[in-house]
Amino acid sequence: MDAETGKNIESIDPEVLDILMRHKFPGNIRELENIMQHAFVLCRGNIIQKSHLPHELLPTIKSDHMTTSLTLRSIEKHAVQEALDHHGGNRTAAARELGIDPSTLYRKMRRYGIE
Repeated sequence: MDAETGKNIESIDPEVLDILMRHKFPGNIRELENIMQHAFVLCRGNIIQKSHLPHELLPTIKSDHMTTSLTLRSIEKHAVQEALDHHGGNRTAAARELGIDPSTLYRKMRRYGIE
C-alpha cells in the first residue's frame, strides 16, 4: 500500500504492458513516469487497466474511409499493413511481430492487395 495515497495497486494488466512496450516514448523515462502517475490516479482498484492510460497513448485503427463498423477483414488488413510499416517492409520481421509464418503473411498481403 502506498503511504501517500492509501492505494493498493498490485499489478498492471498485460494489455497495458503491451501498449507500453510498443510505445516509442519520445519523452523518454519522464514520459513513462507521467503515464504511470496518470494511471495511478485514475485506478480505483488494484490493477492498472487500459482505461487508466491517457487517451493519446491508446492504439487507434486508422481508416481511409469512415465506417460505422469494423470488420475482422479490415482489422486484419490494418494489422498487416501496420506491421510492415513498422518494420520498413521487412516481411520476416512483420510476420514475427504478428505471430504468423512468413508464408501466411505473403498470402494475407496478396489477399488484401498489399505490396
